[in-house]
Amino acid sequence: MPSTNIDEWSLSMLTGGVPTHFPYSQTTASIFSPDGRYLITTLTHQIRVYFVSTRQCIKTIDIDLNDLVDLKLDVTNPNHAILFKSFGEIVTVNYKDKLSDAIIGKTSIQQQLGNLLLLSVVCVKHNKYIVITGKRDKKKGFSPHTRYINSIDRTSESVSVIGDVPNVLMYSISLDARKLAFVMNDHKVLLLDLATYYTNSEDDQQVATSVSNLESLIVKEVIPFQYRSPVTAIAVSNDSLIALGTNSGVIQVLYGGLVNNDKTQQRVFKWHIDQVNALQFSHDNNYLLSGGVEKVLVFWQLETEKKQFLPRLNGVIDKINIDNYKNDYVELLLKTDVNNYEILVLSLVDLVSRLSVNTIRPKFTNNVKTTLSRTKKRLAKEGLDQFNKLKLRYDYSCQFEIHPKTKNLYFPNESSIQSFDLVKNEQSFIQHAAPVLSTGKVRSETKLLDPQISLLQFTHDGDWMCTYDEVTSAEVDCTLSTNDKQFALKFWKFIENKDKEKDKDKDRDNRNGYWELTTKIIDPHGKSAPVLSLIPAPGSYFNGVAFLTADNKGGVRVWRPAYPKEAYKIANPGNKSQQIAWTLRKQKPSSNTTSDAVALAWSDDSSIIFLSHECSITCFDSRTFDPLEFQLPILTESKIRSIRYLNNYLVVLSKTRFFVYDLIKGQLTNLVTKVSTTSGGKNLTTVDSTRNLICLAVNSYANYESDLENLQINSKLYIFKPDQLKPVSVHNHSSGIASVKSDANGFIFIDLETRVGSLNSTLLSVENNDVAGLTNEINQMLITAQANVDLLNDGNAPVKYQSNGHADEIDDDDASKVIDLHTFQPIFQNLDGIQIETIFDRISNILK
Repeated sequence: MPSTNIDEWSLSMLTGGVPTHFPYSQTTASIFSPDGRYLITTLTHQIRVYFVSTRQCIKTIDIDLNDLVDLKLDVTNPNHAILFKSFGEIVTVNYKDKLSDAIIGKTSIQQQLGNLLLLSVVCVKHNKYIVITGKRDKKKGFSPHTRYINSIDRTSESVSVIGDVPNVLMYSISLDARKLAFVMNDHKVLLLDLATYYTNSEDDQQVATSVSNLESLIVKEVIPFQYRSPVTAIAVSNDSLIALGTNSGVIQVLYGGLVNNDKTQQRVFKWHIDQVNALQFSHDNNYLLSGGVEKVLVFWQLETEKKQFLPRLNGVIDKINIDNYKNDYVELLLKTDVNNYEILVLSLVDLVSRLSVNTIRPKFTNNVKTTLSRTKKRLAKEGLDQFNKLKLRYDYSCQFEIHPKTKNLYFPNESSIQSFDLVKNEQSFIQHAAPVLSTGKVRSETKLLDPQISLLQFTHDGDWMCTYDEVTSAEVDCTLSTNDKQFALKFWKFIENKDKEKDKDKDRDNRNGYWELTTKIIDPHGKSAPVLSLIPAPGSYFNGVAFLTADNKGGVRVWRPAYPKEAYKIANPGNKSQQIAWTLRKQKPSSNTTSDAVALAWSDDSSIIFLSHECSITCFDSRTFDPLEFQLPILTESKIRSIRYLNNYLVVLSKTRFFVYDLIKGQLTNLVTKVSTTSGGKNLTTVDSTRNLICLAVNSYANYESDLENLQINSKLYIFKPDQLKPVSVHNHSSGIASVKSDANGFIFIDLETRVGSLNSTLLSVENNDVAGLTNEINQMLITAQANVDLLNDGNAPVKYQSNGHADEIDDDDASKVIDLHTFQPIFQNLDGIQIETIFDRISNILK
């Protein structure tokens, strides 16, 4: 293998982050194209365009959308979408045509806005944008601020104020952008009608210049409301109905635009039991849609007050929007995690999902935003004298595994596992690995804790998956068992779906197959002994179909499946693998000392198992489970985060050191370095045994020198050879890294902005994979072609074929056939674009 140069490794981002959340706009991070056929969605680092009827993503535009506050279509050009950022930057993007650069133009009105921020956009006209500006809420919840309605001229970029409303808690815009409703902090709603303003300012440019005239064109109306609960959501319809959602779950409906001016006409809708997060009126003003923590979308018919429900959505409903260009569809923004969203598009006719946009859902140990603000406060107190930027205060790692067969990424998140297809860049399915309520939790139910999946591994052939979850008894009843934990080790078999075409109408998730639970073992290491490490067996140990677990006291157990004897097998169990039971085969008793730092490694020839406990590593024989005479010296004084076996080397990452130990020479290699890792350090290092490389991610604080407010986490990715201190390659990354794993082409990592990235070596992959792959393929084909011929034609001597490790013997006693050059002549005619399989078929046909 030639020595690798640094330039050969390239870092690229494969996904674009999570759907953006607009704090003040009703837009659900997605808008329809004018013909209603395309959905344009915005992620934090990417714009994705979906073709709705096939649910396929047809175009991606990479662009940083960090401070995005609103997204609108351009009225002047149907192929353009306009993105508005909070500091006044306006970006026009062509989402349809194939251009070298999709970004058409950028302008900024930051100077004209002064210290105000752009909050949301009322509408986009041919000659101007109508926007709402003001200050942002610092804390969670809504505090009163003055909101300004501004008009931005599209050609001169001048900003003029149409009006301002003081003490606004929250506001809403009707679907036709003519009505604006502002909730004030003195229990009144101000309703503005911009219809006459629009018509006059469009027609006569002279009128639009004087501000006093403009003020008089807006029809104002103040409506008081009695209900005193804090308002959490607001919507206004095209015909001046106003709905207010409260944190107690009650929805009030107020009537604006009444002739007799009777302000007491109000209605109350009751169904929600917890906070109402989102409200929206339908296009024809007949229905009100509401949603909240219960994960149920509620349709209220306004005349009869009849209700219809769509329950058990994938997340808490955060926003509901109906697009003017496609008003028979409704778009929902569902909050699936602390900072993760799903965009769901439903048809209002039959309430069936038309499209759902999902991104990867890793479970980060800590919330990046809140912990960074805590770190800023502490640094402001302590000063920067003792500050070590490499020593992270919090652990930001997450866990994921790559399935060996399908190459899908599996993310354990709370009680479910998300499988994500990187090629299609979409979620394949969600596997619920532990029983959990699919309805949303309200009020005191939030104390009920869901099971947490903490470990997940696959066997090397990808047929078996092992998960480990723990569930804590809730604090709802004050019983003795409160805070007791129950642990469960589960073994899953992948059942492939034979009739993919038949099941087209079936749930999209399960079309390719599904994971079926075969064995569940409660408290696998006994009561109150959590499993801290789980690894699959190497291929040399019973074909790799075994798992190894270790608990907090250093007890180790081997689990293997027991297949039923022929006599006990059920004749046709269909697809069920229920007869296979995983059982405990060997165990090493635990010690008395407990530690939260336990890791396992298993040598490739399956002879030695390495167990690290706190800061020592012991080796023992995998057959007898006796400790070996050969023991490793204590190499580090700090907790060991992870150990990996790599071609006779042991790669060790501890709290303060990263080093490689040569098991044959019995000494450390040159690769010894000082690091500072957090408790999830095991996710930040991985080994690639085919190329003999190690990848290590190191996070650090950055951008804090000039201003503490800009503090963020950056990272570096190092690729090492096990015996060299000088890295093969180093890559800087603008965000922190949460996890890294090795893949067939290189390394795959997850960063703190919820994106997947890859480190690929162009040279190595071409050299290794293709050549070896092709020879193997040709070998296999030669063997099968030869075997086919002999089976069909009974060759003239018993031949043994060595295929897949089994020797098949074929007897025969038949006449032979004369073969010469002319026999093969016709095969090599018309070879243009022909597959290699077809040539072999022709050969075997002739040999028959």
